Amino acid sequence: MPGIVVSKARHKYRAFLEDQKKEQAKAASAGKRKAVNEEVHQLKKRKKDLETDKESLLTSADEYAEKAEKQHNVTFIANSNALRKAAKEKDSELKAVDQQLTDKLLQLSNC
Repeated sequence: MPGIVVSKARHKYRAFLEDQKKEQAKAASAGKRKAVNEEVHQLKKRKKDLETDKESLLTSADEYAEKAEKQHNVTFIANSNALRKAAKEKDSELKAVDQQLTDKLLQLSNC
């Protein structure tokens, strides 16, 4: 009879340990998901900022090009070209951030 009691207690203890492991794994998974979700949020914000910067640079470049056309001043064309180059750099950075965002969203769906 005492052997049965000990066996039952051991079985209950093992079940308790398994439940503890499952809870810890669930908590770790939730923490990881929260961290990835935060990264996604930051990447979306960064993407929005880059899009705004790019549009602003292109608008300014167009304004300089129009000034150059009206005033026949080559300096404005140089400024316009510099802004367009900066906009292209922002575009390439935007593509990189977009790829990171896609990767993080995929990682988030796998959590």
